[in-house]
Amino acid sequence: MSTKVKAIPEIQIVIAVSKEADRPDFYELAERLGYHAAVALKKEHRSQMTGLEAIVNGTLKRSDVLDYVKKQIARFDYWCLPLKDDKADPQTGFGERLLRVLEQDLAARTDKVCQELGIGEKTEEDRQLRRRVHLSLMRQFIRSMVAHYEFRSAMEGRKELKTFTERRR
Repeated sequence: MSTKVKAIPEIQIVIAVSKEADRPDFYELAERLGYHAAVALKKEHRSQMTGLEAIVNGTLKRSDVLDYVKKQIARFDYWCLPLKDDKADPQTGFGERLLRVLEQDLAARTDKVCQELGIGEKTEEDRQLRRRVHLSLMRQFIRSMVAHYEFRSAMEGRKELKTFTERRR
């Protein structure tokens, strides 16, 4: 009897990750964190966000992304700035919040996607697939968060932002 794992086509993984990333709560979380980044980092520190994107898109390991965020928190005070107008959590800094999303929220979403795809946790092949799904979700999330950061920091102080925000409510 063979214990070989049934291969899951790459396209199935891509579709499942895309479906999860397309959920309204995923988008809204990225939007909130992008706004927090715009308030904390402002437009002057755009390279911090492009650096984060470069790391997540160029790595094969989740830990590289988490280590980058931790280094930025340690190096720059603005990564620790909370979002005062956040009613749910006005004391947690941007970097800490981002770490929580990448480690905890996306891990839970990874479990959900893997369950849908029939990816277990017992074999090394399954664990590798899980890590790949998690990294793919990280890429999707950071891509969306940075887009929101770019929009908010570019529009900050302009009347178009108020009009846009009011229309979205």
